[in-house]
Order: sequence, then C-alpha cells, then structure tokens
Amino acid sequence: MTAPLVSICIPAYNERYFGEALGSALAQQGVEVEILVSDDSPGEAIGKAVAAANDPRVRYVRNRERLGFGANFTQCFTLARGEMMKFLNDDDRLRPGCVAALASVLAANPAVKLATSRRQPIDASGARVADIPPTLPVSSVSALMPGRELGDFVLAHSINLIGEPTTVMFRRADVALEEGAIFRWGGRDYHCLADMCLWLRLLAQGLAYYAAAPLSEFRLHAGQEQHREGVRVGCLVERLWIVREARSAGFLAAPQAQRMALASLRARIVPCFGVPGFLPAEEATLRDLLAQVDGEIASLR
Repeated sequence: MTAPLVSICIPAYNERYFGEALGSALAQQGVEVEILVSDDSPGEAIGKAVAAANDPRVRYVRNRERLGFGANFTQCFTLARGEMMKFLNDDDRLRPGCVAALASVLAANPAVKLATSRRQPIDASGARVADIPPTLPVSSVSALMPGRELGDFVLAHSINLIGEPTTVMFRRADVALEEGAIFRWGGRDYHCLADMCLWLRLLAQGLAYYAAAPLSEFRLHAGQEQHREGVRVGCLVERLWIVREARSAGFLAAPQAQRMALASLRARIVPCFGVPGFLPAEEATLRDLLAQVDGEIASLR
C-alpha cells in the first residue's frame, strides 16, 4: 500500500515569521509531503525564503493580486495534490513528527475525519508561554472521540478547543467547497471562525482524534487581527451564525445543549458594553446581537 501524500499548505502573508513556519514544515520526517506556499504578501521576502530553502518538496505560487484570507486558503486547498491536508499558518510552527503522527491515524482509521492535538502557545520571540483557555488540553490521554459530541462541547462552551488551521489534519476528499470557498457554510463566509466552520463540517461526518502531546506551536503576538475591537464584534456575530448553522447540521440536538451554547455566547457579549474602543455602529451591532440571542434563549423555555 502506497503511503498517502500529505500537503502542508502555507497561505502566506506574514513575512516576519514565515521562515520559521517553512523551516518547521521542511523538518517533518517519516511521511511523504509536498509543501505548498501561496504567497499573498506585498513584498519579496517570502519568495526569497522559498528560493533559499531550495527544496524540491516545496511548490511556490505567487499571487498576482492579493486574494485575501479566505481565498488564499481556498487556493491552497484546490492546488494541493495530497490525499491529506495540513494547513500551516505563516506565524505558527509544526513540531517534529507532527505530520507523521496525525497522518498515521487518518491512514489507519477511515472513520476519523479530523485529527488534532494539543498545541503549545508561544510568544513573538518563539518562547513557550502559559496556556490560554482555548489551548488547555481536551484530554490527558490521546483518544478517539465522536465528532458530534466534540462539536457540541466546543459550541456549548463557545471556545475553539480543537485548534487553529495549523493544528488539524484531514482528508481533502472529506471537504466539499460551498460555492468554491472553503470557509463558506450555509451561504455565509466566515473569517473569525473560519476554522470552526470547517471543523464542524468534518465532525458531522464521523470521529475525531485528539493527540495529548503538543504537536504544533500557536504564536500569540500583537499583530494578530483578532486584537482589534471591530474584529471582535464580527467574531461575536459569527458565533451566532455558527450556532444556528451547526444546529441545522444536526449538532446541539437537545434544547439544553442549545441553551448552553447561546448562554455561553451571551456571556461573551455582555462584558463588551462600555469597553473603550468600540464605535457607535459596533455598539449598535452588539445590542442587536444580544437581542437575537435573548430571543432564541426565550424560545427554548
């Protein structure tokens, strides 16, 4: 039996950390990989770093015009040749053995649709830092989990315990693009919760695997878009979208599970009022969002 090819896809824009991300991909052993770099940056540093690596496993695509976040991920997905997909954010790192460990699980278990692991937070300099709530371990031991149960858990707690794109591996054949976009679900394009919109679609199909050892490193730094207040409002809006769409896909089947998910979202919205930095239009969006959430909670009583 031929070992499956894994596509490590780097939708690149951030020049500062790209070299570390690429280096961590090149260091993967024990599995056949292609490393696809889709360069959406305005400068030449990413292309030069790829050229300096001079590795036949790397395919480099320079975008003539900037595609933007979602379209660049979609391009990686459509250009990938591997049976298995491993996205790598341009500011994160894979630990040695990451790809081989997750690929072996998918190869041995057709029912597993998503393989993930614990991830280690790092700071701008690459030093390890303490866990934040989303990076806390899901389990103390590696385990298979029913996909819908894991999906219900993360929805009920309004937190992405599954991981960022860097953390997860899946089969390319298990993902159907909606209107040609990888992060489109139910007619909406996701940005803040793009990863969760993809993970839930995979979890609806079967089992998940969680590796208790940290196999990737998630970088926390000031340049990340989610630190801006306006983006935070958009993330809260997407959280309500995803609860509704997940419910339509068979998650949160019990009314109590729906109430937990909505209450968890409400608990995120309420503290935002009165926080400096929000524009009047953003506060109006928050008030409308809170009214929608309260209405849905009331309908479940």
